[in-house]
Amino acid sequence: MSIKKKLGLGVASAVLGVSLVGGGTWAAFNDTATVNNHFASGTLDLEVGKSGTKPISFDLSNMKPGDNVQRIFKLNNKGSLAIKEVLLDTTAENFVDGTLASSKEDYLAQFVIDFMQVDSESSSWEPRAKVTKSGETITLADLVNGSYKTKIKDEYKATDGSGRINLAPLTVADNQYRGIPVNPTDSDEVFIQITFNNDTTKTDGKNYDQNKFQGDKIDFFFNLEATQWDGVHVDTPNKNGAINNDVQGSADGANMPNPVTEGTAKHGQEVND
Repeated sequence: MSIKKKLGLGVASAVLGVSLVGGGTWAAFNDTATVNNHFASGTLDLEVGKSGTKPISFDLSNMKPGDNVQRIFKLNNKGSLAIKEVLLDTTAENFVDGTLASSKEDYLAQFVIDFMQVDSESSSWEPRAKVTKSGETITLADLVNGSYKTKIKDEYKATDGSGRINLAPLTVADNQYRGIPVNPTDSDEVFIQITFNNDTTKTDGKNYDQNKFQGDKIDFFFNLEATQWDGVHVDTPNKNGAINNDVQGSADGANMPNPVTEGTAKHGQEVND
């Protein structure tokens, strides 16, 4: 091939290349936007604390029939969410049979709950209200095996149908506080007295029946569960901000507060655009 022909072919190829590039070029305007979203969960945090400097646990040994002990413990809300209920479940373990044959159930039945009182809230003071029905007594055995459920007042029963005792009742003196809110700051005290039953029965006419409990030991536990209020509905007109979940009665199935605080809006205040 001559030099002239080679050059001619090169020019043709170059023209074809330009044609292909030009035919594959597209131009368009473009614009983008992003909606930025953020969810953050609140915290449900129940703290069991002392009332002053008093001990809160029942941890005593060398007891005899007729002894009784009182304890007060305080339920504090240390989270960001209002607490609806504080539900009590009692368990027992590590039973040690002492000098004579006895049973865990019989031993627990010797300890009578003289009273279990919780704060009955009001705006001016907090009178303690008795959990059990008039004329009813319960024992540690009742608390552990669940037979207490027919002996406590309905207003102190859990709303979940479990029959557990609610130590932060929804029925209050003047409806100022329900459960344990964060706003306003609140705490509830629980006051309990337990007596080692003094039974003078002598079935054999000689020895006290309770002799069989000498040297017995057991560990029992007050297990507490704090629950949240119902979910709230945040509608499209509601502004952004913290959901109003820190107040008493946040949402209970019948009432729905205005859901968003947005820093300065108060409970029930309109925050619509």
